[in-house]
Amino acid sequence: MTRSLLFLALAVAGCATRNGIANQGATVVSSASVYLRNTFDTDPSTYIGRFVPAGVTDLDESNTLILACSTHIKPRFIEGGGVAYSEDVSVSTQAAAKIGIPVIADASANYDARRSARADYVLTGKLVAEIADPAAFAACCKSQPDQCTDRFIGEFIQGTGSLRHQAARSTSVSGSGTNPQSGVSGSGGFDRSAEWNRVAEFANPVYFAFKVNPTAFKQGAVDTCPAWVEQVPTAEGGVYVVGHADGERSEQNARTDALADANTQALKAAGLHRFALGGAPMSIRAESWCVTSAQQRRSVRYSARVLAFVSNESIAEAKKRAAELEALAREQARLDAEAERNGGTTSPGPTPGPTPTPNPGPPPAAASGDLARIVAAVEAESFSSGKLAALESSSQSARLTAAEARKVLDLLSFEGDKLTAVAILRDHVTDPANWSVIVDAFMSQVDRDKVRKMAP
Repeated sequence: MTRSLLFLALAVAGCATRNGIANQGATVVSSASVYLRNTFDTDPSTYIGRFVPAGVTDLDESNTLILACSTHIKPRFIEGGGVAYSEDVSVSTQAAAKIGIPVIADASANYDARRSARADYVLTGKLVAEIADPAAFAACCKSQPDQCTDRFIGEFIQGTGSLRHQAARSTSVSGSGTNPQSGVSGSGGFDRSAEWNRVAEFANPVYFAFKVNPTAFKQGAVDTCPAWVEQVPTAEGGVYVVGHADGERSEQNARTDALADANTQALKAAGLHRFALGGAPMSIRAESWCVTSAQQRRSVRYSARVLAFVSNESIAEAKKRAAELEALAREQARLDAEAERNGGTTSPGPTPGPTPTPNPGPPPAAASGDLARIVAAVEAESFSSGKLAALESSSQSARLTAAEARKVLDLLSFEGDKLTAVAILRDHVTDPANWSVIVDAFMSQVDRDKVRKMAP
């Protein structure tokens, strides 16, 4: 419901205190769905469609297999659009050695945490797997089970940026290395005083990471998303939340909506309603991502899951800000009421003559009791956050026609607030056949398309 309020406010995480995404200190949880390549280069097409052997967890492209059924999988390039991302990637032993990520573990350190890296990058393109004939591919896998496993390389990520590794405070190990294929060099290791070490940079676009896809006819048997999607981890100094988005037409939309949902979950964790900050996001840190795609009829739809960390400091700041906004709203309401009273007072003067009665027009249509209650609640508030909160609480058991819902939308000034209001009122509209009345409340074609998709 809150996505429209957050489209402009939320950006991909990774930049400190930018757009509500703060560079919080937190335990890094490896995404387990994005893997660092063993070799950075500009053409990984030969690896698209290679199968992952059963049971392999220390994964990079060098230990995948070309099998007979790989012939049904072809590469296709997609432009990346220059969007900035920050996410964790799993690192194999061989890849870690090349760029200088330590792989030594001791009894007091978490081995898995040291086998991930933070990738801060600008997406310039993707090489994705395309199966032109899914039926033939499934037939191949079923008839030749030894020529098909439950996972294959389905996407390579191209971009410019850098890799960082989180240092462990309990160990001191150093390492360095240079990738002979790409010329990428890195050095770093664990250090008691350093939280992050930069281990590699790639200034020119290269394919540096990849994702695996479940084999089509075994979709139900394998899940490429990590365990945190179902079981949210715990952390010291704050809480983790998981944001969800499904059925989106692009990966960027899926990521944006997942972040918006994570922000809603963060507000709940702080004990605040979703309009408590006037539509502004909380300060959260996206720790890990899982983005999947699925073919639906003739189009591809994307789903995203984001693991976000909310520090105790962020929760305290949000509560303080919410209290300040509530106090401002109360003060503004008091000033408005006082101005209304003063405006109704006139100084003594000559007694006016009778005021001519204007010619009345047609009487307005009588508003339903539900509409009157909602209108009164919304008009009693001065700020967007208060109006949306009042709308949500007053409409819980309401039944409105599309025309009445349109009247509620007309009480709001901003298109983003109106989109949120449509989401709130959607299930209360009794005549969805007249949904076009609600669509006509919006000027932007983009917003009109969004509202059409929201029709019950």
